Parts: sequence; structure tokens; C-alpha cells
Amino acid sequence: MLAELQQQHCDTYGVAGYPDVRDYLITSAAVAEAVARESLLAGTHETLLLAQDDDGLALSLFLDAALLERLEATDPLGTLKPRALADFWQVVEGISHFNTVVHRAHHDRRVSLLELELQAEVDKFVASLQRALAQGDTALARNIHGWLFGAVSFHKDLDGDALDRYRAANDFAGRFCARLADAMIRDVDDAQAELRRFFRLPAADKISHINTRCM
Repeated sequence: MLAELQQQHCDTYGVAGYPDVRDYLITSAAVAEAVARESLLAGTHETLLLAQDDDGLALSLFLDAALLERLEATDPLGTLKPRALADFWQVVEGISHFNTVVHRAHHDRRVSLLELELQAEVDKFVASLQRALAQGDTALARNIHGWLFGAVSFHKDLDGDALDRYRAANDFAGRFCARLADAMIRDVDDAQAELRRFFRLPAADKISHINTRCM
């Protein structure tokens, strides 16, 4: 499942040659806590672990084993059901974080925490809407935006700066995806071109693009 979701993300954005996310996967919370030390929030089931020094960038993706087992059992690549969305979004978010960091590192570009979260919110919406449209599930397609951006909640242990960042990412992505949804339904090629342009924009240009075109 992880390989398929990573490939879908690469296909959406027209990129290739990324390392297999499964080779960087941690599924044990205890191991993730040991690697992250005190930076891992309690109860977290997904996080990208990063370290950078003069020798380069080291990264691992933590996806809790129970999370992966639940999602595998629901077979979201066969039929994505509303009850599986929360788990599906967590896994897609992890893959989005991994691929975005790899892409920026490959092009020797920095990536901010806000950009990572903004891109992940867009990717969660796109991946789930793609599945809903492929299934012909109009009810699911119609409700995804409201569930993802309207019924949002945040981890209770986030500090003020982190909470502001997550709220900003949710707001910017919600506005972008509201406009994108019509294009994804009406013209897949046009929507894909827009997504690929957006993915490659620097963080400041992403926000400027949203403020200019997505009122």
C-alpha cells in the first residue's frame, strides 16, 4: 500500500526517482521516541524525523504499526470508505512530508514547516478526492472538503507557534482545494497542471498564489 500511495503522489506531481519510503519506515513508537527524543508529541501516529549536518540529510518516517494494520484491513486502494479517512489521511500526510523533503533536497532548496503542512493538507484532499472520483462515489467526493477543512481538530499538546502554523496551513489549503475541486471534476488535465505548478512553487509564492486566486 505504501509503495502505491507514494507512486500516486509522484505521478500526480510528475516526479520520479525518489527513494522507496518503505526503506525509511519506522513502525515502532518506542523506536520513534528514541530517535526523536523529546520532540515527538504523545499519542502521535505519524511524523517525519529529520536531522541535518555537514554530511547531509537523514530522515525516517514514523507510521505506527497499528495505524498501518487498520488501514490495510480497510483496503483504501480498493474502496475508500468514510470511516477509513482519518487513517488514510495520516498515511498520505507522512508520504507527502517524505516526498516534499526529498524533492526540495534534490533541488537544494529549503522547506519550511508551514510549507510541509500546507502541502500535506493539499495532498490529503487530492488523494482522497481522486479515490472518490475513481469509485464514482459522489457523496464521498462532495463531503471530503468539509470533513478535512471544516471539522478539523488539532493535537492538544501543540504549543502556540505550532498551533498557529497548523491553523494557517489548514486555512490556506482549504481555500486552494475549494477552487481545485471543481477543476479535478471538470478537467483532470487542467487540475494536474495546476497541482504540478503549485508543488514546485516556493512557500511564499504558494501563499501569494492562494491569496491572489483563492478568495
